Amino acid sequence: MEQKSVHEPEAPMMSASDVWEDAFQLADLLRQNLFKTEPMVRLQIPFSLFLSALEEFNHDELWILRRRVEERLAA
Repeated sequence: MEQKSVHEPEAPMMSASDVWEDAFQLADLLRQNLFKTEPMVRLQIPFSLFLSALEEFNHDELWILRRRVEERLAA
């Protein structure tokens, strides 16, 4: 195995759970920024068409939609 050096050898190592938590926090931040950079439009479409479109959303898109709906419901 190749020996490598670390930038801060005295710094404590992060646990796997800490790394996992950091990754989720970063993903959450990126999702929040997605809404800030993407223009929002109000669509006048039949509700059934909207429901059909939901079937095509992937997991990440559904997660973003869920967060947005929860924010609207809380307002």
